[in-house]
Amino acid sequence: MPVRNAVRRILLWLPVLAACAAPAAPDAQLALASSAVEQAAPVAMEYAAPEWTAARELAEQAEVDAKYAQALAEHERAGAR
Repeated sequence: MPVRNAVRRILLWLPVLAACAAPAAPDAQLALASSAVEQAAPVAMEYAAPEWTAARELAEQAEVDAKYAQALAEHERAGAR
């Protein structure tokens, strides 16, 4: 029994110990990737402008639809009282 308990304890603590042994976050690589994205954004927008415009229009229409649905729900709630 004592051996079983010891094995269970080891198995329970193994993920914690493994997490402590993990290497540090790759801050330099993350900073480099972030910089690359920032540099590419203006050029990407030049090529993606039509898609961006369409997506923005769809988002605006979704917002209008949501506000309309909210107004209908509030009207129904007011009528139910």
